[in-house]
Amino acid sequence: MNWINPSAHRLFSRAFTIGAVLVITLAVLSGSCSKTAAPPGSASLILVNATVGADTLVTNFNGGGQPLNYYRNAYQLYYGKYKVTDEMNYYSGAQPLALYKYRDTLDHSTPLFNLTLHLPVSSMFTLFLTGTVTNPDTLLVNENPPTYPASDSVAGIRFVNLSPGSAPISINIKGQPSGSEYSSLPYKSITAFKAYPATKALGSYIFEIRDAAKDSVLTTFTASGLATAGASYATNNWLYKTSTIAFIGLPGGAGASIQKTYKINTF
Repeated sequence: MNWINPSAHRLFSRAFTIGAVLVITLAVLSGSCSKTAAPPGSASLILVNATVGADTLVTNFNGGGQPLNYYRNAYQLYYGKYKVTDEMNYYSGAQPLALYKYRDTLDHSTPLFNLTLHLPVSSMFTLFLTGTVTNPDTLLVNENPPTYPASDSVAGIRFVNLSPGSAPISINIKGQPSGSEYSSLPYKSITAFKAYPATKALGSYIFEIRDAAKDSVLTTFTASGLATAGASYATNNWLYKTSTIAFIGLPGGAGASIQKTYKINTF
């Protein structure tokens, strides 16, 4: 199988806030936002909300035993969505983190997730929140994405299976043999980053996500705009960068729980 265990990832110390893919300021335990520079000994964290039935999650860095100090400023993580906002930096160490379904944040409420994260100095982690509201689950990945020099017009892309109850999936570029990119990716598994040429002549890639055993197409993802005239690191969301394509939803799901893909800017 062409997937790797998340424990194989090494460390680096930079991350971005991306809506559902949200970088959290751990230095501000109340949940409010800060743009101050990271002090020595910091770590980074990205949160991804792929929990079926949890349209919005609210974070509480006081942990599940303490109420939010500033509810209206607390981070909200949206299911299967992202938007690029501010770059954040924050501290390392043992960090409590509770996540509630939106509006379930009173003192007596029970968090959907009640975690303690151990974040070594100069590390970067992605915490994928998956499962369902009745059976929440997590996948913690210790990150070390590759870097690409300006002389290489490439985009780094990886895939993660966050569809609870799904059979292993395979991935291919449309028109190529089934499973030619990845032959089997079980639930809560993630591939390594792969460099894809990103030139104007290529246009886009259409990835087909299939049931690996049945060979039926479950959904697709189109990576478009990989290279544009005059593109730079700042103006192109693919070129020289790393992105994660998440496969989410429930097998046979419909509406909000339908199986689909979306892009996470890992950088």
